Amino acid sequence: MLNVVELQEMSGSKLEEMLENAREEVFNLRFQRASSRLENYARLKQVRREIAQLQTVLHLRKLAKETAVVEPAIAAALAGKEWTATARFNYEKSAWAVEFTGTDDNEIATALVNLNKKHIQGRRDRRTRRPPRLVTSYEIAG
Repeated sequence: MLNVVELQEMSGSKLEEMLENAREEVFNLRFQRASSRLENYARLKQVRREIAQLQTVLHLRKLAKETAVVEPAIAAALAGKEWTATARFNYEKSAWAVEFTGTDDNEIATALVNLNKKHIQGRRDRRTRRPPRLVTSYEIAG
């Protein structure tokens, strides 16, 4: 299995394909275990871990895109346009780089989203303090 760094550099379609293959393998391994034909029981744990890693990377990408879309300036730039978003982890800045492109492949906006900022704990603090800004910087094209 690939490590998390290699997973974050892969395309979304490749990750989805790997996730589907891993789920199919878990199904087959569970079927073999039930029929007492499974030889390597450790493989079941390995595949479950692969599934968890793939789901985590896909979820973080989705969360970074959703967080960037909520930013008011980016939302205004995307309003009324057809767009797609791609997210890649930038290790130098320790944040997700989200890029919004239009249907004609022109860049609409880019944003850096830091999902590692500390969230507010406790009911009283949530009422009194503002939540942290997860979008650290953004740039609107054109």
